[in-house]
Amino acid sequence: GKSPNIIMTDVNVDEAVEWAHLGLFSNMGQCCVAGSRTFVHEDIYDEFVKKATARAKRRVVGDPYDLTTESGPVIDNGQFNKILNLIESGKKQGANLTTGGVKKGDNGYFIENTVFADVTDDMQIAKEEIFGPVQSIFKFKDVEEVIERANNSSFGLAAAVFTNNVDNAISISNAV
Repeated sequence: GKSPNIIMTDVNVDEAVEWAHLGLFSNMGQCCVAGSRTFVHEDIYDEFVKKATARAKRRVVGDPYDLTTESGPVIDNGQFNKILNLIESGKKQGANLTTGGVKKGDNGYFIENTVFADVTDDMQIAKEEIFGPVQSIFKFKDVEEVIERANNSSFGLAAAVFTNNVDNAISISNAV
């Protein structure tokens, strides 16, 4: 999924980080409605990136039969390699890898929870479905801009708007 999460300035940043995290990393990002494109208003962008990175680092990846595990493996070797190749493309195209991006452990198809900041709309990780534990965080300035950018995708079956302003919530959700 390439579903957009739009984070406005009037939110509780800790709550927005947690919900955006769950909207992507649940099921290791292997979900058609995964919110892998996180658009954050420039006024809270740096704080959000810092907290999103810290949350991804805390998410436990490992044996799905262990009750402390939050994320298991990706589905198979083909998907595992596709995800790692897309992560490499993000690094090569100039996105800022803030955490993860590598295989975890020696056995299985485990990938560390990955967060990219400074993602631009033209990057491969912004355009292609990754279906993996990779959060791309974009900066935006105003509502009109983020609506246009959120809609500029061939994918995305869902969307989320994080705001305490009901008018913004309704207008953005109707436009995306």
